[in-house]
Amino acid sequence: MSTRKLKIGLLGCGTVGGGLVDLITRNDSLIRQRTGVQLGITKILVRDLAKERPGVDRTLLTVDPDKVLNNGCDVVVELVGGLEPARTFIQRSLERGKHVVTANKALLALDGFKLIRKAEQRKVRLGFEGSVCGGIPIIRALRNGLVGNHIQRISGILNGTCNYILTRMTEEHMEFGEALSEAQKMGFAEADPSLDIDGHDAAQKLKILTELALNAEIPPESIEVEGIRGITADDVQAAGECGYVIKHVGTAEVTNGEVSLRAKPVLLPKSHQLAGVREENNAVLIQGDAVGEMFFSGKGAGSLPSASAVLSDVVDIACHEGDFSRTCPQALNAAATDYEGRHYLRFDVADPSAIGPITTLLERNGVGVSRAAAVWAKNGSARLHVRVFTQNSLRSSIDTSVRDLKAHICQSLVLAARSM
Repeated sequence: MSTRKLKIGLLGCGTVGGGLVDLITRNDSLIRQRTGVQLGITKILVRDLAKERPGVDRTLLTVDPDKVLNNGCDVVVELVGGLEPARTFIQRSLERGKHVVTANKALLALDGFKLIRKAEQRKVRLGFEGSVCGGIPIIRALRNGLVGNHIQRISGILNGTCNYILTRMTEEHMEFGEALSEAQKMGFAEADPSLDIDGHDAAQKLKILTELALNAEIPPESIEVEGIRGITADDVQAAGECGYVIKHVGTAEVTNGEVSLRAKPVLLPKSHQLAGVREENNAVLIQGDAVGEMFFSGKGAGSLPSASAVLSDVVDIACHEGDFSRTCPQALNAAATDYEGRHYLRFDVADPSAIGPITTLLERNGVGVSRAAAVWAKNGSARLHVRVFTQNSLRSSIDTSVRDLKAHICQSLVLAARSM
């Protein structure tokens, strides 16, 4: 087999960039043996030349992006993150006829369709396998393996930070704050974890997957987003007593030509495929009209899993350089649709007798109550709250009830998670 050389210009040498350099160096002979491609890095853009980077050739480092983009590379790998200057780097690379690989989920969620069209116009490829679910090849599955399917539903655990926290709360009976601190110590949560624990990271990834699966541009504001800050160990225990686990799940469903997207805490039966996904792992369920339901799982983040996904895009471009995608976006409305399921609600109350008016109002609004209890919180707050598990109820009825309850009976709705 003849060997073909592919030159890479690398923008960013942080966690994922350093992992990519490590993989290329460590597995060079394996990649050549399997693909006939020899990868070489021409230049690496960094912010600080003085920073120690074990295993990285210091002669390749530069703080000048032009020395990366104009150094004869075939593929530009963007791993600086954020919107700018990453967007400018990618646009300049595409304009110059260079293939681009990125793991930038924030940028792709905002401008992914525009960048894909720009790549098509310049007859180059844009790879972004590393942007969603780390080492799980979910992008390639949607782009290629499931191309003959109408995708009807996507649901998944898309954020490793949320999943790690909820796993520790479930298995070790930790409170949210304690589990978050542990996640930060383990490197699974940032110093400022807001993007993850407030649900926005999962929403960005869900948008990328949905646009790819449905070949339609989705307005960011059409996604219902809710995080996990308000979940307590009491909530997790209450869910467990009723046969559920609480997970943060992103879901996209197509109904009558409309798609609804939400990234929220949900109640999963313990037998559900996603219920057993632990710690920082991710998983995605895809339902297609031909294949039925398919399940993908694996490491959702980290240096090497994400670098592996980036490397797979680079090698795929080397092996199929002339294979360009063609997007013909369909018209598809993105709207919040009503959906039915069992819900778990928790209200802070001043008196246990509030359980009567709460359940009465719920029933009046068409929300059947399966189980209700007034209990003292176990987290040391010395507060009373009312827990309610509903029967199958429409989300619109739940929302109406919550508004009425907040206005007339209790001020604080802490959690409203529904079953899948």
